[in-house]
Amino acid sequence: MTQVALAAYFNISKSAVNQWESGKNIPDQRKIAALAEKLELDPALLVRLAGIPAAGSAPQAVMSPVPSPPGRPDIPVWASAEAGSDGAMVLVNDPIDWIRRSERMQGVQKPFAFYVIGTSMSPAIEHGDQVVVNPSLLPQVGKDHVFLQTQEDGTILALVKRLLRTGATSWKVRQFNPPKDFDLPKAKWSKALMISEKRVG
Repeated sequence: MTQVALAAYFNISKSAVNQWESGKNIPDQRKIAALAEKLELDPALLVRLAGIPAAGSAPQAVMSPVPSPPGRPDIPVWASAEAGSDGAMVLVNDPIDWIRRSERMQGVQKPFAFYVIGTSMSPAIEHGDQVVVNPSLLPQVGKDHVFLQTQEDGTILALVKRLLRTGATSWKVRQFNPPKDFDLPKAKWSKALMISEKRVG
């Protein structure tokens, strides 16, 4: 489709579509889903092509402090999209929303949230549940975590699993649907951030 046709479809300016294509601006999650449907593409592919942090960025980019809009809630909600049948998601370092802090999140530095895609952790965490992460907490056995991996092209992948054991070179994790325990190599999944809150979708 032409930029003019896409602009008309979304009722936005042609320059806005041009910014999507050039990477100067990233569509929010709802527009990514609609755009993928219109172009008959996988939403995760669109995230990879148009919404990826710069190559070489570290997983910490997911937690980068972004000034919150004045007078609004201050925890950013990052965009997420399905990336594979193993429950992996792509996280995009661009807020699609902002949420208010609960009492337990008061004073926490650089928290972030995202919507879980997929059912691999059902019934503990369901598809569409919003989870809030406190990046200052150390990994804790028996708790649910988001494990982060940065690929060569800068894509940040995330897996939500329960931590069973921390080894020298791997994380022993569990998923519930289908039930499975397995190892995540730390060389690949370098960060384990504990999920502090679950907000039911």
